[in-house]
Amino acid sequence: MNNTIFQDLPKKMNLISDLFSRVVFSDRGACQDLVRIILGEEFTVTGVTPQYDISNLHFRSVVLDIVAETEDNRPIHVEFQIENDDDHLRRVRYCNGSMDTHILKKGQKFRELPDIYHIFITMSDFIGGGRTIYEVFRTVREADGQINTQYPMDNGVHEIYINLEIPLGDDSELEYLLRYIKETTIENEDSRFPHIISSVNACRKEGCNMKYYNSHEFFEEGRKEGREDGLREGKNSIIRKMLSMNQPLEFISQCTDKPVSYIQQIAQEEPMIVRENSDYHVSEK
Repeated sequence: MNNTIFQDLPKKMNLISDLFSRVVFSDRGACQDLVRIILGEEFTVTGVTPQYDISNLHFRSVVLDIVAETEDNRPIHVEFQIENDDDHLRRVRYCNGSMDTHILKKGQKFRELPDIYHIFITMSDFIGGGRTIYEVFRTVREADGQINTQYPMDNGVHEIYINLEIPLGDDSELEYLLRYIKETTIENEDSRFPHIISSVNACRKEGCNMKYYNSHEFFEEGRKEGREDGLREGKNSIIRKMLSMNQPLEFISQCTDKPVSYIQQIAQEEPMIVRENSDYHVSEK
C-alpha cells in the first residue's frame, strides 16, 4: 500500500475518529478543555490514559478510548464512535461494570465507589429523539407504568450521550466544540478550546510520532482511507467519461449518486462541452 496514505492520514482524520481522538486527548490540557466544556468548571483533570485496557482472563476484555483522572477521584470515560454497528447503551453498561471492578479494593464499602462519568460521542442520533444531548436519569416506575421523578435513584453513574447529527443551534461553546469534533478543520477552530487545537496541530505535523502509528487499528484506518480514495477516484473517472460523451448532468448524477454541483465542479476542470440539466428527459415506456 502507498505509504503516503499513512503519512497524510492524521491530516484527513477528524476527532470523531476514536483512533485520532485517543492521540489528541492523551494531552492533559486538551482533555481538560473537553471535560470542562461538557461537564463544567468543577472538574480538574490530573491525568489521562488513552486506550485504557481492562483485561479479563475468562470473559470479554474491553479497551476504552480515554479515561481521565480527576482531582477528586471521579473517573471520566470518553468514547468516540463513528459506526452504529453495536448496542451503544449496553456497551456503556459493560464498560461501567468493568471499571467498577477495578476501582473498589477488597475490604472497601460499596458507598466508597466514586461517581463515574461516561461521555459517549457518536456521529448519528442513534437514540432517535432528535436531540443533541441525552443524559440518563434513573428514577422509579409506578405500578401503573407511570414514571415518578420524585424518587431519583442516583447510584453515582452518569451517562451522557452526545451526537453530531443534530446541531445544538445555540451558538454555545459546546456547539463550536462539537462542530470541530465532526469536521476538524481550521475554519472550525475556536479560541475557547486552545489546548485541543494545539494538540490536533501537533499530531498533524509532518513526521509526528503518533503513538499508534504502526498499530493494527492505524493500518486498518489507512486501508479504509485508501479504499475510499480509490472508490472516489473510480467514480470520478466514470463522471469524466460520461462528460466526454456529452451526457446531461442530471443523468450523470442519477447514475453516480453524486450531486449535480459535484459533477459541475469536475466539468469545470475538463475542457469539454456539457449539456445543461434541462436537456435531460426521462422517456416513458
